[in-house]
Amino acid sequence: MLDSEIRQEELETLLERAEVIRRELDIYTAAAVQDARYRGEKWDAVAKAAHVAPETARARWGPERVARMMDLHANDKRAAPARWRGSPPARLADPSESTAGDLGADVVSPVGHLASALTELQVSSGLTIREVADATMLSPSFISRVLSGDRLPTWDLTCSLARLFNAEAAELRVLFEAAHGMTAHGRQPVAVAIAQLHAAVRGLHRAAKSPSAERIEQLSSKKVTALEARRVLAGIDVPEWEVLAALVSALGGRPYDFKPLWEAVHYTFLMCDDPRLPEGTAYIAVPEE
Repeated sequence: MLDSEIRQEELETLLERAEVIRRELDIYTAAAVQDARYRGEKWDAVAKAAHVAPETARARWGPERVARMMDLHANDKRAAPARWRGSPPARLADPSESTAGDLGADVVSPVGHLASALTELQVSSGLTIREVADATMLSPSFISRVLSGDRLPTWDLTCSLARLFNAEAAELRVLFEAAHGMTAHGRQPVAVAIAQLHAAVRGLHRAAKSPSAERIEQLSSKKVTALEARRVLAGIDVPEWEVLAALVSALGGRPYDFKPLWEAVHYTFLMCDDPRLPEGTAYIAVPEE
């Protein structure tokens, strides 16, 4: 708070920080009272220490209420409210994106994509909401909110859910970053860049409820052939940007979320000293000059 005052931050920011501190103090107070009760302190003693009536102390820090406070506090530490802000910041237009945006798939928010992918994984795993909650030590209602898109999980929780569902967390990375409004990472080695791009496409495919390659061809108005879709999803090819943008749009995604990954592949491929491709990658489409 002192640093905020020195930086002369806006009043709204100062009040938000104060509210966070107040909530943390409420949790600390509740925990301190609970510890005192476990040590045998009577409600009269608690009330005297807190300068309130015994009835007020009992209502404010009763065991059930404190348990709910602790549960909500733990949940809030592992997720944030899902608030999609709609359109991204203005940027230079990409002709291929405007073309891909005309395709037939429904537009889904980034939060919805992440929630859909997690839900598909949960259903495929055969685990119930209760079993997922028990495994992650979170409440069933909280897990339901994450899977419905009402809450945004942290990356730690996303990885935990991926492991629980026997899936690769890498497939959820781009969906997670888009949902949180995060920017892309810096340049990666070519093998890593290719793996990240393919994993991201597989994650989006899962979020779209895994349509067949033939269905993707239809959704893209044949801008992506069934063969191209199969090879990209299998991690074999890195297609030209127009094809990848059309594939992403056909799956209901946003091409600009995938453009940095595609660019990273080509940058590292064209600049690396060792031109050999990672094993299993048969083709990278290099843009013409």
